Amino acid sequence: MLDSSVLDRQAIWFENTVKTNTNRWTVVIHHHPIYSTKNGRDNDEWRLKMEPLYKKYKVDIVLQGHDHTYGRGINIPAGQSRKKPDGPIYVVSVSGPKMYDIGLQNWMDRAASNTQLYQVITVDPGKLAFKAYTVNGDLYDAFDLVKDKKGVNTLVELSNSLQMKERLELPERYQKSFKEEELKEYNERFQEYKKRKGLK
Repeated sequence: MLDSSVLDRQAIWFENTVKTNTNRWTVVIHHHPIYSTKNGRDNDEWRLKMEPLYKKYKVDIVLQGHDHTYGRGINIPAGQSRKKPDGPIYVVSVSGPKMYDIGLQNWMDRAASNTQLYQVITVDPGKLAFKAYTVNGDLYDAFDLVKDKKGVNTLVELSNSLQMKERLELPERYQKSFKEEELKEYNERFQEYKKRKGLK
């Protein structure tokens, strides 16, 4: 991760750029994720610096990489309604074949393990439509952000109606290389995630 002075400069540059932004939709892209898809890989200092700015300037979606897995969600405590996000939708994705194990964090509403994906985002004045596809062209994740006249977003979750189930199994190479304690931790997170999502 970058040192504090570099983070400070990036935060200053971002705020100076976005405070005069007159666009109806704002998309931010950076490599290191604000919220990681794996426990222990969070970039806390980056998040503490940038997330307040994302909320202040009403960033709609943040596209990220680095973790070589897929996760999409919002920073809202588990159990609370996610229909009116008070900050951006966060997406971590991977398009190449190099894969890491996934942590199934509480911020995630849709996840994928061992899956190459690409995203198509369509924007019009009243709606941002997000779709994530596998390399075979199968629709894996989808949601709409509907923006009212006051600039307030409503999240319309579309992934629940998709035919493709979430790919959450630990890749075989990790099943073989993980120590017993690591497998136990992963399986516990896996069960917690499924319970939170109402999956069987």
